[in-house]
Amino acid sequence: MADPPLEDRRRLQSLLRSTVKVMAVTDAPDYEQPWQKQGPTSTAGSGVIVQTTRGLRVLTNSHCVEDHAYVEVRRYGRSQKHPAEVEALGHECDLALLSVEEESFFAGATALPLGPLPFVGNRVQVCGYPIGGDRVSVTQGIVSRIELVEYAQSQRRLLALQLDAAINSGNSGGPVLRHGKLVGIAFQTLDEGESIGYAIAAPVVQHFLADVEEGRRDAFPSLGIVTQKLESPTHRRALGLSRRSGGVLVTRVAYGGSSWEVLQPGDVLLEVDGVSVMADGTVPLREGEMVDFDSVVSSRIVGEAIDVKVLRGGEEVGCSAALRPPSLLVAQERHDVMPSYYLYGGLLFVPLTRDYLSTWSDPWWQNAPRELVQLHEQGIAEPNRTEVVVLQKVLADRVNQGYHDLENLLVEQVLGRPVRSLRHFIEVIESTDEPFVEIVASDGTRIVVDRVQAAKRHPIILKRFGVPADRSPDLMPPEQIPPAPPSQ
Repeated sequence: MADPPLEDRRRLQSLLRSTVKVMAVTDAPDYEQPWQKQGPTSTAGSGVIVQTTRGLRVLTNSHCVEDHAYVEVRRYGRSQKHPAEVEALGHECDLALLSVEEESFFAGATALPLGPLPFVGNRVQVCGYPIGGDRVSVTQGIVSRIELVEYAQSQRRLLALQLDAAINSGNSGGPVLRHGKLVGIAFQTLDEGESIGYAIAAPVVQHFLADVEEGRRDAFPSLGIVTQKLESPTHRRALGLSRRSGGVLVTRVAYGGSSWEVLQPGDVLLEVDGVSVMADGTVPLREGEMVDFDSVVSSRIVGEAIDVKVLRGGEEVGCSAALRPPSLLVAQERHDVMPSYYLYGGLLFVPLTRDYLSTWSDPWWQNAPRELVQLHEQGIAEPNRTEVVVLQKVLADRVNQGYHDLENLLVEQVLGRPVRSLRHFIEVIESTDEPFVEIVASDGTRIVVDRVQAAKRHPIILKRFGVPADRSPDLMPPEQIPPAPPSQ
């Protein structure tokens, strides 16, 4: 095969000068011992130079620098590594911006402009630093699909490109190019398939960069509803819908979400932001292309109002919802923060999160307690429970004798009151003057703690097990929060 023309090689070299290797030392929290970390590890990924109002920056995946202790970057064709600072993190969309103080790092580099969303069948180039070598790699492929994909970093469904180009470990954060423009950021692969990789689509990248410019933290809103497809002709007739009309059935509405007190279970969602919703829950992306209706919502901004039209009681009703972030009963993976916990009488209580479930060996969704997994998969925030509280384990002491083998219990009540959240659980315990504190689990297990003895044994338990405080900083009163360590 003949070599590419000289001009094409020069154009590629120019593009590669904007490709960056990202190296990080990370120190992730230990969800088995939520007051400490696991210890430092090294990771490597890729990045690309982009333009912002504050100057040139490196755009990469947030999972390349999550829980970072130190980050450095290296340009294509150079050997020197430069320290970098994480300027912005968007874990929901798996993107991050890095700044580099040394101006020489950007010398001779051209920021890659964002391009339009490509079409299925378009050819693209993927640049980065995958495993198998230390220098830049370039692969080519085609866009085989454009749809909403579950981002592994956050489990949010956002717009992504499916590619048949080789994407391997280390490619994460690298640019996906078409005609010299940035049309995506490589970020994950499908383990069950062959040559199936994914790139964060340009509109999501643009949304993230605009959020950073405007100082917005809650970026991608959600309607906060659970829906059911209405592809059954019988079901549609029963609801008064024609065979050819669209709409999906609202089955649940999350407490505190965008649709709370706006939509109702039993509504048929007909339109979102003026766009008709099909019976399978899709809306037009472009001519001949359909995506899930969530794409219309996630492309907007938290705080904006969005119009929806529903069929309610046989009549079409127009509503307006103030867009909010997702309202989740079980938090998805959290990053760059320490876990929440509360220790009382040697009993360790934590909120149920995906990170906690991940402490079981893979596949955790098969190995973790079924009751907890089911809440993760199907639970929804409700007025009487916005967070699930779990008794993770017992730090053995005489005050909790008889309960040392208890673990992973779903907490339902404390002192006869339903538990709404971990913070509510703490408030109930610390506001009582009852001599005994009774805690009831979902399986009927009852735990009774002597309140006075728990207070006496408290410092002994903390010292014995090396626990710095009885609760995580996010649950402390402001005056008790320890100062943050100085930045390096």
